[in-house]
Amino acid sequence: MNLASIITTQANLSPDKLALKNEDTLITYGKLEQTINKITNAFIDKGVKQGDRILLQVGNKLEFVYCFFAAIKSGAIVVPVNPAYTASEVSFIAQDCQPILYLCEDSSKENIPAVAGQSNNLIDAYNVEDENFRSFYQNYSNECSHTLTKEDDVCEILYTSGTTGKPKGAMLTHKGLYSNAQTFKDILHVNEQDICLISTPLYHSASQTNCMLTLFVAGGTNMIIPKFSTKKVLTLLVKEKITFFFGPPSIIAILLNHPNIKTVQLSLRIAFTGSAPMPVELLHRWKEVVGFELLEGYGLTECSPIVCNHKPEDFKKVGSIGPAIPGVAVKVVDEDGNEVSPGTRGELVVKGPNVMKGYWNNPQETAQTIKDGWLHTGDIAYQDEDGYFFIVDRKKDVVIRGGLNIYPREIEEVLYSYPKIFEASVIGIPDPIMGEELKAFYSLKNPLDPIDEEELRNYCKLHLAPYKIPKYFEKVDELPKTISGKILKQQLRALSHS
Repeated sequence: MNLASIITTQANLSPDKLALKNEDTLITYGKLEQTINKITNAFIDKGVKQGDRILLQVGNKLEFVYCFFAAIKSGAIVVPVNPAYTASEVSFIAQDCQPILYLCEDSSKENIPAVAGQSNNLIDAYNVEDENFRSFYQNYSNECSHTLTKEDDVCEILYTSGTTGKPKGAMLTHKGLYSNAQTFKDILHVNEQDICLISTPLYHSASQTNCMLTLFVAGGTNMIIPKFSTKKVLTLLVKEKITFFFGPPSIIAILLNHPNIKTVQLSLRIAFTGSAPMPVELLHRWKEVVGFELLEGYGLTECSPIVCNHKPEDFKKVGSIGPAIPGVAVKVVDEDGNEVSPGTRGELVVKGPNVMKGYWNNPQETAQTIKDGWLHTGDIAYQDEDGYFFIVDRKKDVVIRGGLNIYPREIEEVLYSYPKIFEASVIGIPDPIMGEELKAFYSLKNPLDPIDEEELRNYCKLHLAPYKIPKYFEKVDELPKTISGKILKQQLRALSHS
């Protein structure tokens, strides 16, 4: 199979159906297939062969979609990266994956010399927003067959954020990405009438698989905008009658904090969240304001990405990531890899077609992460008697204070429930007596309405055992985050040490 066949299938079934749009352009499935075919033929004529890497440093633009599928259709391995990456950041990835082509957007064109200097295989580099790129593929045939690939062949390398070191390239397969999108379509009942607004990065696995690919598998429509803007998103949700929307917790919090959120008329049918732990308080607020439940799920880049998710029709357990999705095995194990009983905390491990083949050029990290076919997530979780999973914390984020294990997420949930707090994050900082002490960072819903720290401490005493109450509190204007909305605890630790 070849992942790009999902576009061909829809183009054959409904060539005039709207597949893709931004605020200026409408693209049918027939037109999308033709454009992908032209670029695929150009890539192959340029010398791209099966298994070659194509580095794609393009944001939420139509060109991302064209080049993503053309790379895969040609049999190459697409390597999408953040267009905000500097020459230094993209140089490491280029050196590691050795691309044959480098495709960038206008904002990243200054990185071309750096990529060229790191890749021994590079044939050419293009700014996809430049007329030279359009001239490059314009005169090629709009008909093209898929390069024959096996379902377990790698079609994409997604580099992890690298918060604990150099980024690692997760090798994702045709079957892994297709099965994840197909399963997500099935459990959320996505159909050809659905319209998805993509405001989060397409080079990130959640938007890519569970928005773009899921809607294309269903024959629906994807609308993409360059970046998230509260005003823009609220306007488009109404104007375009958006039915399907994804937002990490940080975006959900921003939308719920907008003064107009209670007055807009939404057509949303499905809204889901993931990419970072979802505070229970935000789930309650979403249902209260929007009128239906926000579906929480869990995934990671190495799993294409979805592992667990609530279904719209099933009972929702607040604070849970839901049960395992069909076709994917999930369990909780102890330090020796033995499955633990329901209610017992341990590490979440995953097995299924969605699991990566390994890390590119990194057999040591692969062996440490995938053991006996099970991918070890590094997340501490437990499973209840009904098969629902609950994430307690990241294994590496556990704070050990005076010999006691403390899971920051439990404290963060309490802080999020405090009426004045917008966002919160808790870390451990070194302490000569206790080993580690807790420090809480928070931002306010209204900066003009400050919090009395003693009042906040007393609030924590109502909900937490004394040893779980942070010793230090620090107000910040905004918590540092990755582009996908995850709070960067490493930067908060660095801030504490400065």
